[in-house]
Amino acid sequence: MLSSFILNAELLPVDGFAGLIAQCHFSVADYHDDLFAAAGIDFPEHVAPAVAKRKAEYLAGRYLARWVLAELGHQNFTLLRGEKREPLWPAGIAGAISHNNDTALCAAQHESGAGGVGIDVETQIPPARAEELWSGIVNEDECQWLRQHPQPFNLLLTLVFSAKESLFKALYPQVRCYFDFIDARIVGLDMQAQTFELELLTTLTPRCQAGRRFKGRFWLQGDAVTTLIYF
Repeated sequence: MLSSFILNAELLPVDGFAGLIAQCHFSVADYHDDLFAAAGIDFPEHVAPAVAKRKAEYLAGRYLARWVLAELGHQNFTLLRGEKREPLWPAGIAGAISHNNDTALCAAQHESGAGGVGIDVETQIPPARAEELWSGIVNEDECQWLRQHPQPFNLLLTLVFSAKESLFKALYPQVRCYFDFIDARIVGLDMQAQTFELELLTTLTPRCQAGRRFKGRFWLQGDAVTTLIYF
C-alpha cells in the first residue's frame, strides 16, 4: 500500500517563498516496485537495477514533485531526468528535490527564466567525520569562522554543506556546468532567524559572477538539516 510507504506527507509554509514545498517520510522496508504504478508514476529503466533504498528515495521524491507540480498547474507531469541526472522541470518552473535516509522534499516555484530553487536535506555529519571532511566543503577562512560560533562545528559544517548543495541545485539549470563547494563561501549565518548567505567566488556566467550573493533559509529537525535557496 502506498499509504504505508509514504508517511506524513505535508506542504511546508516558508515565509517569503512564493512557491510550494512538500515533505514526506518514507519507509524503505515497505518499498516494492509495484508502488510506482500505485502512485501513477512511470518506473524508469535507469532505476530498475538500483537497490531498494535508491528506488524508495527516487519514488518518494517523484511523488512529491507530482503533487507540487499539480498544485502549480501541471497535472500528471512526468518529471524526467537530463543527461547529468538533473530533473527536467516544465517550462516556467524552477524546482529541486532532495532526500536523506527517510525524508524527501520537493520545492518549486513559477519563474520567468532567471529564477532558481534549491533545496537540500542532510543528516548531521558526525563530529569525527566533520574533522576529516571539512577541507572539501569549506576553505580555511570559513572553517575558522564557523569554529568561532557557539554551536557544534559538525552541525555548522553540515549546514554549510547543505547550503552549498542547495546553491548548486538552484544555479545548475542556468549555468549548466558543475562547480565545487570551494567555489562559494558562507558570509552570513543567523541561527535565531534561521537564515544564511553565500557568495560566489568563481564566475560561472555573466549573470552569475564572482561576488554575487544568495540568501537562504534553514531549519533543523532531529538530526536533519534542511536548507532552501530561491530567487
